[in-house]
Amino acid sequence: MATLKDIAGVTGISISTISRVLNHDETISVTPQTAEKIFAAAKALDYVPTRSRAKAESAAPNRRMGIAQMFEMEQILEDPYYLYMKSALEKMCFSKGVETTNLFRDQTGHFICQGDSELDGVFAIGSFTPQEIEDFHRYSSHVVFVDSSPDDERYFAAVPNIHLGVRQALQRLLEAGHRRIGFIGSQYTFQEEKNLKLDARLYYFRNILQEAGVFDPAHVLDSAMNSNAGFEVMTRALDAWQTPPTALFIASDAIANGVLRALERKGVSIPGQMSVIAFNDTPLSLNASPPLSAVRVLQSEIAAAAYVAMESSLAGSTYPFKTVVPCVYVERESVGAPGVCES
Repeated sequence: MATLKDIAGVTGISISTISRVLNHDETISVTPQTAEKIFAAAKALDYVPTRSRAKAESAAPNRRMGIAQMFEMEQILEDPYYLYMKSALEKMCFSKGVETTNLFRDQTGHFICQGDSELDGVFAIGSFTPQEIEDFHRYSSHVVFVDSSPDDERYFAAVPNIHLGVRQALQRLLEAGHRRIGFIGSQYTFQEEKNLKLDARLYYFRNILQEAGVFDPAHVLDSAMNSNAGFEVMTRALDAWQTPPTALFIASDAIANGVLRALERKGVSIPGQMSVIAFNDTPLSLNASPPLSAVRVLQSEIAAAAYVAMESSLAGSTYPFKTVVPCVYVERESVGAPGVCES
């Protein structure tokens, strides 16, 4: 049986880091690329962590799951949220002794799987077209959606409670005294069966602030979910606003670095002149300057819920269910009382 030393020899990563990653130590911070490299090497060498062997021995033998992602690699590199979600799913499957393999789009746009044509199940991360969903059924009748729910009557799903997360962020800002609160993010995103619809974060942002009597459409900025777009949109807004917001809700922390660069260039201090809260809370929020207060999507918990859903599907459950996992607000250094921001 392979050892940690064998994995270290293949990956060039320290034994202590490998051990903590394979045993799901939540206190260690590594990039999803590093985690994926470790799990790939462990799978290739048939290594199973000591404390996971009992679970692996009791798991269904030779079970093999496919993982499909909504985005292509270029998009994932701009917004690594789904890469972290894939890593969380791979960790969960690995701890159960279940093999995973990637489904990817071929030149015709269809999802295919290398190797054997049949899978025990497919985890689909994100939103997909009806044709793409049919591609999954070529490999298995057991399809569980992660971060989307295209059909509550047909499919199991595990999703974050976006309404709760947005409410947590806005409640924090309103309690701090902010009444001019801006939004930056994609106004329309792929949802359900990959149809463009009003982004859920903007939908709840608008409704919550309308109920509070402080919603201002002039403070809603439409931006692609990447750093460069965030910089350009924020720069233009700061030049155009006569009365800027005193706080900003960023729909994805993938935009955050660009937004912060634009604020810094215009001499806007955080949180002195503008408070900022981001959504997702990947390491992009933690490593920002200043570290951003954020709404954390509990990806490990979503992955666990998706795995339970898959087990229920494989067991022949009559009805599918959707698990809605709460979000958690994390306070850092980017929220204060309302300041004065000069445009």
